[in-house]
Amino acid sequence: MIREPYFHQFALAELLPFFEQFPTQYLSGKRNIKLAYRHLIQPESAVRKLMILVNGRAENMLKWSELAYDFYHQGYDVLLFDHRGQGYSQRIIPQKGHLDEFRFYVDDMTKIIEKVTGLFSYSTQHLLAHSMGALIATYYLANCDHHINKAVLSSPFYGILLKHPIRDELIIALMNILGQGERYVFGKGPYQQAHLEYNELTFCKTRMKWMNRVNRKNPAINLGGPTFRWVHLCLNAIKRLPKVIPKIEIPILILQAEKEKIVDNKNLEKLTALFPNAQCKVVLNAKHEVLFEKDNVRRNVLKSVNHFLNVQS
Repeated sequence: MIREPYFHQFALAELLPFFEQFPTQYLSGKRNIKLAYRHLIQPESAVRKLMILVNGRAENMLKWSELAYDFYHQGYDVLLFDHRGQGYSQRIIPQKGHLDEFRFYVDDMTKIIEKVTGLFSYSTQHLLAHSMGALIATYYLANCDHHINKAVLSSPFYGILLKHPIRDELIIALMNILGQGERYVFGKGPYQQAHLEYNELTFCKTRMKWMNRVNRKNPAINLGGPTFRWVHLCLNAIKRLPKVIPKIEIPILILQAEKEKIVDNKNLEKLTALFPNAQCKVVLNAKHEVLFEKDNVRRNVLKSVNHFLNVQS
């Protein structure tokens, strides 16, 4: 699965035509926010299995098309969707990474999965969630009726790396109390293309260059930084995790990036110990987006994921 030397050609000639076979569909989430999803269905399959992909903050289905392509060619039907306020779903505030209530993320996810799983009798359902998507998926797996057999959580958003945690959390809470929740958090602003060399997401310049191109061609899916309310709600959700995680009984694989600069790996390690049935894999030479990394790193991650999903528990 070597793609980097000809990734642009692969994306234009194979990936995009494949992805466009499956149109974007919509349904209404809480407060009538329009939610976008795609259901990639195998033409004929005696035994149907489903892979549910849950993306992170400011991401979109198009970015996840390569991973969807890979799982589809392993025989999975694939479900992708965009969270409220980002991607192809309806914005809450134009351009800004904003959120009304954290629980709506989980309600939206539940509604989309119920819609899709009602169409076929899936013998197996697996879930792979990244970063903020992994935080949302944790609440879904703990609190909602589901039929997920196993789940993979990639660089879970189980903590924010703050230089001065107590001071910063007080400022965030105060800004919300003062009615400034819709403002960008300090240091963040409108959408900017990722720097190929100096970014905290991936070492893979090729995939990052492709995503910059996608965002340039599709400005409607661009998203700026998070607001004070978004950060406040997510921090509160993270604080509740010690009571949420122990309720998840299915097997969990956690992927932890060795060169992580976005989420707090120390807090992740503490919380991983609270899962009844979890294992953690440290992904060497990887930044935050372990599934968006260089070919050799990505290939090894997918090998570990497939081994975990296919081995009898």
